[in-house]
Amino acid sequence: MKTDKPACDPLAWATAALPPGDTTANASNSVSEDKASTATAAPEDLKAAFDIDLTFVGLSSYEGDGAEKTMKAVSDGITACAAGYGLSADSENTKVVKVAAEKASGAGDESLAFTEDVDMDGAGTATFHSEVVRKGNTLATFYTVNFAAFEKGGDMGDIPAALITAQVAKLK
Repeated sequence: MKTDKPACDPLAWATAALPPGDTTANASNSVSEDKASTATAAPEDLKAAFDIDLTFVGLSSYEGDGAEKTMKAVSDGITACAAGYGLSADSENTKVVKVAAEKASGAGDESLAFTEDVDMDGAGTATFHSEVVRKGNTLATFYTVNFAAFEKGGDMGDIPAALITAQVAKLK
């Protein structure tokens, strides 16, 4: 993954459940609501099965003051990338047209949240929500997408507060 503005790298990485800073210790996973198991063969139930929020969670650990420095880099990136940036990954090019700070959960020792408005190949924009939480030397990143909303653009869904609370409670 590569951005056209290095200051935007921590934002791009956080929204991919990757460490937003240099570390060698990290893990990622995704969490979603289970609507598919209750769906019937009816077309409306099949469509509803895709109307789920999928949240990507990344964990990364840092030595010394690395976690604090990474949080500062994310904060600086929100400001530096307010007018957007270009992103390329796996030969796909994406244009983030706007980045804005958002109210964070307040979880952990420090938390930051931001939205990114992404160009949907000229068919409007989609707004993605991300949050980065620091607890000690560990960062947790959260990013949510709704696949039904993705098709039509607009808001991709909020990060479930209960998920942030549950994950941060597990950090030491």
